Amino acid sequence: MGGCFCIPPPASQQARKVYNILVPDVFPLNAPKPQENLSKGVERKIEKLAEYLQKQPARAGKVSRRLTRRIKKELTNRQYGYVKVAVRAYRVLLAKSLEEESPFTYGFFAKELIEEPDTVILTLLAHPDPFVQALGADLLASYIQAQSAVDHQMRSVEPLVTRASGLAQKGGSEQGASAQATTLACLRAVDSFVGLCQELKTLPPNLEEIEKAVLLNLDTSPAAVTRAASGGGAAAMGPDGALAGAAGGPAPDTSTVPGLAHSVLLRFQPFLQDIGTVYRVMETMFTILDEKGRWQQTDYVQRLMAIVQSSCSDQPFPLFTALMRHCSAPGLGPDERAVVAGLALQQPSVYSLSAFSMALQELPRALTADANASTTKLRTAVMAAVRKLALEVGDAGQMCEAISSVLRQHATPTKTAQACLECSLVACEAIPSFPEPGRTFPGGHAPAQLLQQLAAIIGVWGPAEADSRATAVALLGAVLPACGPGLRDEKQALGLMDLVLQMARNVALGAPADVATMSRVLSACLASRQPELLLHGVRLSRALAEEALKLAPAEGAAAAVERAAAGGERPGSGDDQADYQWGAALLLLLNNLLSGLAATANCQGLAQLRFTVPPEACSSLKEEGGLLVAVSPVFEGGAAAAAAEACLRGAAKQWSIEHWYGKALDALCKGSLLETHFSHSLQNLVFEPFAAHPLPGLPSTQQLAVQGQAGAGAGAAPSASASSALAGAPSGGMVQSSSNAALITSKLEAMARNRVASIRRERLNLQHVMDMLGDGEADESTAPGAQGAAAHSNGNGAVSPRDVALTVAEAVAALDAVAGLDKAPPPAAAGGPGPLEMAELVQRVEAVTG
Repeated sequence: MGGCFCIPPPASQQARKVYNILVPDVFPLNAPKPQENLSKGVERKIEKLAEYLQKQPARAGKVSRRLTRRIKKELTNRQYGYVKVAVRAYRVLLAKSLEEESPFTYGFFAKELIEEPDTVILTLLAHPDPFVQALGADLLASYIQAQSAVDHQMRSVEPLVTRASGLAQKGGSEQGASAQATTLACLRAVDSFVGLCQELKTLPPNLEEIEKAVLLNLDTSPAAVTRAASGGGAAAMGPDGALAGAAGGPAPDTSTVPGLAHSVLLRFQPFLQDIGTVYRVMETMFTILDEKGRWQQTDYVQRLMAIVQSSCSDQPFPLFTALMRHCSAPGLGPDERAVVAGLALQQPSVYSLSAFSMALQELPRALTADANASTTKLRTAVMAAVRKLALEVGDAGQMCEAISSVLRQHATPTKTAQACLECSLVACEAIPSFPEPGRTFPGGHAPAQLLQQLAAIIGVWGPAEADSRATAVALLGAVLPACGPGLRDEKQALGLMDLVLQMARNVALGAPADVATMSRVLSACLASRQPELLLHGVRLSRALAEEALKLAPAEGAAAAVERAAAGGERPGSGDDQADYQWGAALLLLLNNLLSGLAATANCQGLAQLRFTVPPEACSSLKEEGGLLVAVSPVFEGGAAAAAAEACLRGAAKQWSIEHWYGKALDALCKGSLLETHFSHSLQNLVFEPFAAHPLPGLPSTQQLAVQGQAGAGAGAAPSASASSALAGAPSGGMVQSSSNAALITSKLEAMARNRVASIRRERLNLQHVMDMLGDGEADESTAPGAQGAAAHSNGNGAVSPRDVALTVAEAVAALDAVAGLDKAPPPAAAGGPGPLEMAELVQRVEAVTG
């Protein structure tokens, strides 16, 4: 009878699935203790399972799934000994995948270990028990070590490494044995990941998390610092991929947490060729020090920085730069900022100019980081740091160029700008302590950009920024001595002279320190003894005399009428006492200028033209060594103001401006340096008005005077010169609507100024002749000629300044009419002629005015 083929054979005769036997056989009947090593029998069975997969690689997925199910089951039952056996089996299989003859790779286990939904490694790392976390970290390390530069899953394991780094950061603050074991396992996983990034020549994306885990587990004892400096800093990669110590010291002990942390830190070296990575490393270290007030632990901070610097980078400048940047980091207290600034100064001095520029950018921000940032301790530390770095630069020209580049970032008045000016002042005050070659600017040429910036701050910033103006004034005074014998650039000197005139016209903003700086500026401009600059100084003396005597009180109604006819009401800030004291200070400045001109131009006659200024009229200033020195920060009122008023009255009675200036010309024509250089043309040159080259970025003198008076108070009356400037200039709407109208107006103003100047020269010449007649020095034949010339001049109807002003006003009215024609709609085709052409109007105006 034949057999029945529809009935399956018994199980004993079927092909057996060996992995269903080998996988359960790995787990012993009794769960091993978690803290003990696995028995040799378990290790042999795991090896047998690995040999089976070498022959049957297709069964790797089924084996992995059975191990995963067993791990999840035992985690639920809290049988961590069995979990340890399964993890050990995974690690052996991953190690076997590295063999050259292996038919399977780590990718055969990726679905269960790192991919959803199983993610065995993440499940182990997220478990609350430290022992299970250590198993997960070890399994992660084995999984990373099984990868290569050709076949890797760096992006997939990056989140797992970040989690392991977080566990290592927590373990760094705990002292238990289980926590130390977990930390050691997590650091092994981090070390494997950093090694993989080295093979890939890729910066770890989670560098900050890794570094934080490393630094929190470093040994910062003095012995560890010594070991790091002797051998760790020069460590190199051995042939087997491990860190080999240099000849001078051993490699770190990777069996301990601090040694393994130092080993990971040494692996950072290949990534630090990029300066950006260096800053990331330093900033992460500073973030750790920001926590729990670690900056106050000076020894710990210094040792930690020594280990990081010797292990990662031997370049001190990046550490200095990072410390300077961190001075202004949010969240730090004033004392901590002072500590950071002090640590920056302890770094070796390299690239002194770059270090000074960096400090000048960052330290002012530290002073203004928050409302409570500026304390005495912090301010002292910051100013000491700026002075030390300035002394290391040792060159006035280079340092001032660096100051100029930093001030360029502070175009508007802010607290940071004020702090930057204060730091710059401290740096410039150190110039006298520089070595001899570096105390002066090359060729006597001051940095043009710095002069422009200081001039803009002094002239444009209003009374609300009085502290910034005062600091800028002091800074200008500290820079000028570095010019050596004097400014040799005529344009720079003329720009500074124009700045002095603008400061003289800013009555509301004046202070004794301003006058002292003006004196120092004029001394620097005249010290070079260039005839052209001396000539400009003479012209400026007249402008200063006019500004001073404008502030004198009017004597009676007739004088008030005469002043109104000459140019309007008395200018000033509205405070008579302050104006009188400012006028007396300007007279004192004028006397100082005359003394300087007498000495440099070899014309002692100018010294005899000094105005009489009693000491009590300007007790806030005194003359020392040929310069004015401020005795008090502000002008004193009361009796000093009354004395200043009396001084101005006496000066106005002593000489008229024309008479005084004529005597100055007489003195210059008697063997002075100017008379020798300019010869017969001196008289015409002296009577030309002072016309400087304003520094770029600075508004015109008249506009600035109007701004200063408007900022002083709403009730202050505008000055005569300001009023005439506003009356003779087109409005803002005209400028925007018609550029041609602005061109005509500027031409009219120029012609009017020239006409007034010529009239004044004729009057001065006539006054000079009359003075000579009064002294008996003129010939008899001169008197009739002079009188006839004067009569002829008056008879022909010579134009006065008042007439010129009316002519300009009429021209402006005509321009307003032209502007109205421009804005009017075009006429109809059948109508009369259209509006006048602008070119034709210009020709007509020039023909009328000559």
